[in-house]
Amino acid sequence: MRKWWNTYIKNLRKDIVILLIVDGLILLLMELVLKKIPAPFPVFVTLGNFTITLGVSFIASFIFYFVQVHLPETKQKTNLYPSIEALYSRMLSTEKMFLTNYVGVKSYSELTEDNILNGAKSREVSVENAPLVLAGLNRSANWMEYGFNEVSDIDQTWEMIMKYSSYLDSECLSILAKIQSNSVLTFFRRMRGIYYAFPNGVNIRGFEQSYVELWRFIQVQDEYYNKVFADYCFNGDNNR
Repeated sequence: MRKWWNTYIKNLRKDIVILLIVDGLILLLMELVLKKIPAPFPVFVTLGNFTITLGVSFIASFIFYFVQVHLPETKQKTNLYPSIEALYSRMLSTEKMFLTNYVGVKSYSELTEDNILNGAKSREVSVENAPLVLAGLNRSANWMEYGFNEVSDIDQTWEMIMKYSSYLDSECLSILAKIQSNSVLTFFRRMRGIYYAFPNGVNIRGFEQSYVELWRFIQVQDEYYNKVFADYCFNGDNNR
């Protein structure tokens, strides 16, 4: 019963719920109080009957909407959310792994503002010791190439999530939009096509604060996952 309530009732449109509550209170007021007060003029009886008819019609319309529109749409959404959860979790895990490795911290849980700033500042992007082996080149990627690969993976997963955009709420869509505008991820997207035109490498000093902002944005994504997607996890393991 609790799961049914959380799935089908809690996600009703707030404006419809407010109107339904107001409508119910007006009908109760009419039935319990106003009907017992003698009308000074016949027009008040007419207005009262009209109000009751309008209120009952709204309740009937709500029942129709709930049964014919809300229940089928919510059921379809519930069927799709395990797939969306898997994609969202994958995208979030890639962001965490990218940031953790880039700043040189052992695990995501150990990240702090200070070690992010220090790690990003000391990172030599041209050194070929990133945790990625480039197929066909027989060498490890440097940290720019590693960033290209991770951001490309994030973007591919992002595109798959966007196929379900009609089933996502405004908060999720806002998060997805910010992924495309995040300064760190955008930097690696733009550099992917021009990086090899710089034979002496690229100096990216001075952008350390952007990695802190990415970390804080990941925390926002994590909070949204736990609020919306965690219940749809296939294996019940939310420690991505």
